[in-house]
Amino acid sequence: MSKTSFKAFIEQEKAVETRQRSIDWEEKKRTYLKRVDELFNEVRIYLREFVESKDIQIKETAETIEEEYIGEYEVPVLRIQLYGKHADLVPAGTNMIGTPGRVDLIGSFDTIRFILADKKEKSPQIFAGTSWMPEDRKRAREKEESISRKRNYVWKIITDPPDIRYIELKEASFLSSLQKVLDG
Repeated sequence: MSKTSFKAFIEQEKAVETRQRSIDWEEKKRTYLKRVDELFNEVRIYLREFVESKDIQIKETAETIEEEYIGEYEVPVLRIQLYGKHADLVPAGTNMIGTPGRVDLIGSFDTIRFILADKKEKSPQIFAGTSWMPEDRKRAREKEESISRKRNYVWKIITDPPDIRYIELKEASFLSSLQKVLDG
């Protein structure tokens, strides 16, 4: 590697570091926790009938997670108990590739992931490109940030690879997911 190439590498890393410092990580965390709270409220509505009939119990606890740039913070965990079985809705974090947040539904038989995705998206949107000039990277990043700001994020179920799809989160899809993690 030549000295010129190495200098270019250093400049690229410096730009990445500068970008990381410009993000309001505290605001990103607050937004994520607000969205988690909205998801948990939605789940409580889906399960209200079963809670009222005492077939299901819901308990909220807390857990500490740690994320790069944000550090340690407390997240709520929703435990759903159905007689001798239980499943936990556990926030995984906001620093995820391709999504500003994920929550896992963990049961004895399976784990199902819920992610924040644009309401219109049916599967992951992967954008790739190569750029050799810092100005090109800057324009690409600005375009990506502009697209990100226009997204209408909603919670969706993400299927396992290789055919990754997003399933709209509704009462029926949640109840089906819950049954899958509880009973296989």
